[in-house]
Amino acid sequence: MSSIPQTYTISDFIEWNTKKQLILSPDFQRGSVWSPTAKVFLIDTILNDLPMPQIFLRTKIDPATQTTVREVVDGQQRLRSIFEFASAKFRLTSKAPKFKGKAYADLDVEDQERFLSYKVPVVQLINASNADVLEVFARLNSYSVKVTPAELRHAEYSEPVKWAIADAARDWSVLWDNYGVVSLRDSVRLKHTSVMAEMFIILDIGFGDAGEPAINSYYKSRKMKDELHFKPLRERVDWIVKHIVEQFGEDFASTTFFDNPNFLALFAAIAYLKGWLPTSKVTEGLEIVPGPIAWERGKGVMTALAQSMEDDEEHPVYAAFVNASASSTHRVASRKVRFQMLVGALASNAA
Repeated sequence: MSSIPQTYTISDFIEWNTKKQLILSPDFQRGSVWSPTAKVFLIDTILNDLPMPQIFLRTKIDPATQTTVREVVDGQQRLRSIFEFASAKFRLTSKAPKFKGKAYADLDVEDQERFLSYKVPVVQLINASNADVLEVFARLNSYSVKVTPAELRHAEYSEPVKWAIADAARDWSVLWDNYGVVSLRDSVRLKHTSVMAEMFIILDIGFGDAGEPAINSYYKSRKMKDELHFKPLRERVDWIVKHIVEQFGEDFASTTFFDNPNFLALFAAIAYLKGWLPTSKVTEGLEIVPGPIAWERGKGVMTALAQSMEDDEEHPVYAAFVNASASSTHRVASRKVRFQMLVGALASNAA
């Protein structure tokens, strides 16, 4: 991947958008969430020829068609605001004192020209992969204001706990890029690191209540641990994820088992059978002991469970799993039901 810093005028962006050569909402970009005040402030910044942050584009060049398409990696809200103002979707308010009450058509010709010729700083990522894009976002988020809990953690921590989880999330990008365990859009907000953190938590302290507060507590409790603490956890994460992808990726990619709640339950079940899961409330009352994993037997039961999730009619044998999957999936009560059923499905010594 090469990155090229350049400047383009607003008129360039309008032309690309008109010709459908600009993609504002690729999978990895967050939705439009700017307030009217933020939009006005941006336009006022432009009309006063003040600097704005860089726009990041993934530029895809197709040699066969000799065409170029640009995907907005970072800057969607800014560009939407610019396009909306240019197409008379809103007027400026008192937040733009010199231009209060004006739409684009109300501006003097000189101001319209200033707006259209404003040079937007751009970094182009040439033919970058999804993994490249996520790496860029991770680095950007290390130096910017964070919004999600995952982004806050990425900014707050520099200890091995952060890098062990971040590196594993990056190295297992197949989970987000190919299987959608976390969507690319959510991965941009580092939510894939939350799911990876849960895998480390499962192996380190057990499969219990989840959610961002639990993850925050884990980071805090492991802040002083060195790389040696996380090395065996990472090795076990790698073993389990590798086998999930190899054994179930082809047949179950579009099922509930590659949605992150049941993916984590499956992960925990395999960890238990390998003897790697610390005792917790989810293991209480479980009569099956760790032992060999019956992959083919598991596939049969998981196929029935996945089908039950799709069917309108309730299947008594699988009703508990379906109901638990529909309830608060991050709570112990729900996790225990799904975990124990998957242990039973995968255990070679199950009745």
